[in-house]
Amino acid sequence: MSRPINKVRGFTLIETLIYIALYAIIMGGAIVAVYAIFESAGRNQGKAMLQEEGMFLAGKLSWALSGVKTINIPALGATSSELSVTKYNDTTVTITVSATGTMMIQNEGTLLPLNNTNTEVGGLLFVHTGTSSAGMVPEGIRASFALSLRTPNGMIITQDFSATRYLRK
Repeated sequence: MSRPINKVRGFTLIETLIYIALYAIIMGGAIVAVYAIFESAGRNQGKAMLQEEGMFLAGKLSWALSGVKTINIPALGATSSELSVTKYNDTTVTITVSATGTMMIQNEGTLLPLNNTNTEVGGLLFVHTGTSSAGMVPEGIRASFALSLRTPNGMIITQDFSATRYLRK
């Protein structure tokens, strides 16, 4: 009488190792993709915050220059990292950057920071443009600055901003 041959079903050791290696490759790729998505989201959030903060500072500069009677600093045709203006209500407004990179505004003796602590202002420059007499170019101020932000992973994002405001005489 012949014996029935039992065929063993299952995976061999080589097949199991191959499946584990393929699974590790797929999981490694998925982890790298997820990390890239999180890093990209942080960078995009930082860029959006930087853009919003820059537009806020440009708006504050425009507000500070509304109702200006005279520009004290810088002189006509000159540039300066400090701006001092006298408004029609005879108040003096001064804008400068502190050593820590914070844009400061001094209005009627009160010194206030303008940007938040996550951003740093650098390269603030005011240019007094125009002519002092009734010429073709109106008198105004052109302000430019660079705003920097450090993302949670340590990457630094920088963007340049500028605004021009002309005086009404």
